[in-house]
Amino acid sequence: MTVDRRFERHLPEILEDLYLGPSPMYRDEVLAAAVRPRQRAAWTFPGRWLPMDIATRVAPGTRLPLRQLGILALIAILVAVAVAVAVGAQQRHLPAPFGPARNGLIPYVSGGDLYVGDPASGNTRLLYRSPKDEGVAGPGFSPDGTRLAFMQPAVIDTGAGGVPLDVYVMHDDGSNVLKITSAPIEKVVWASWTPDGRHLAVIEPSDGTNVLEVFDTEKQVPPVRLETPAIPDQIVFRPPLGNEILFRGLQDGRYGLFVMNADGSNVQTLIPPVETEDLDQDLNNATYSADGKRIFYQRWTPQSIQLWVMNADGTDPHEFKPETGQGWDGFPSPSPDGRWVAYWHVIEDGRTIQHVSVVRADGTGPIVATGPDLTGNAHWVWSPDSTKLLMYSEDSGNKSAYLLDPGGGNFTTVPWQSDSDLDWQRLGQ
Repeated sequence: MTVDRRFERHLPEILEDLYLGPSPMYRDEVLAAAVRPRQRAAWTFPGRWLPMDIATRVAPGTRLPLRQLGILALIAILVAVAVAVAVGAQQRHLPAPFGPARNGLIPYVSGGDLYVGDPASGNTRLLYRSPKDEGVAGPGFSPDGTRLAFMQPAVIDTGAGGVPLDVYVMHDDGSNVLKITSAPIEKVVWASWTPDGRHLAVIEPSDGTNVLEVFDTEKQVPPVRLETPAIPDQIVFRPPLGNEILFRGLQDGRYGLFVMNADGSNVQTLIPPVETEDLDQDLNNATYSADGKRIFYQRWTPQSIQLWVMNADGTDPHEFKPETGQGWDGFPSPSPDGRWVAYWHVIEDGRTIQHVSVVRADGTGPIVATGPDLTGNAHWVWSPDSTKLLMYSEDSGNKSAYLLDPGGGNFTTVPWQSDSDLDWQRLGQ
């Protein structure tokens, strides 16, 4: 396209006719100055893409490479996020100290060494090889399943009597083995992890009597002794908070049931010490229900040993499951989910029949016998998910532990040799 040059020649006169006035004499110089430098792109002005308080700030003598610093900061944030995601993926989801959990591994001792076995796959592995001929004993997982405590002789057994013991704690993969006892223990009467998984509560003899001491499991320091008005021989922490301890204690030659705060304060008597012909079995194996609202315990009578239950404050004591021909009901063990109670049930009706039996936690419904007929004693623990009972019987000639169906179905054995020290690792759901 072209433009009529005559229009261009007459443009000044036209503009004058339109009352815009004549062009100034210095018009050509103004136009030359205006078009000489190239117009700057709008996006290069800081005020268009930075906050104005930054854009108008007086620059220092040395200019900071803002663009490069921004890129580096972005990279650092991305790296931090990636690390956080990786750590979160690897972090274990830990179970609560009480209630149901996912089934983990079963610890056991073979040839004096400590192993763990998976009852689902049958796989086993060595976790700790004992440097002493006597080997380890009593392995037990912490409530969160992350660590394992066990005992080991402090010296070589010379056959002169009991061997003092040291207590150890290690991670569940066998690492970080730590001896937590600064001096050997003469005998472990009772031992239990505290609900927080940080301490071990141990009853041991001292100067001819039993004392309750709490050991730190993360460093070797002297234990804290809890004073009790009666000589303790059994303890259990109350769910779901674990802030109270139930214990059987000997007072003036008689056993009673007591409760106190976890720090040893506020001791209260639930069942006063009473005279009995069977000092060992009366008030034996007291334990809380899964919700901590009731207490199961044994009572001795001249006719039988009975399983009783009462409220956690000691009120409403009564026999749990009365039955004709009952010979011995005891060793109560509530399931983690709170639905069932497994206990030692013996019927004497011309012949003695012994089973680990299961009944509803409220005492209603039938008594379900599990596992084989037994003639000797048995020991058992619930699986964390409450679907199995791990049981060891003194009848077992091959030292195999049984896996029992609490519903009374078929039972099996674990594919490794075991002993009576039973436990089952708890894992997060």
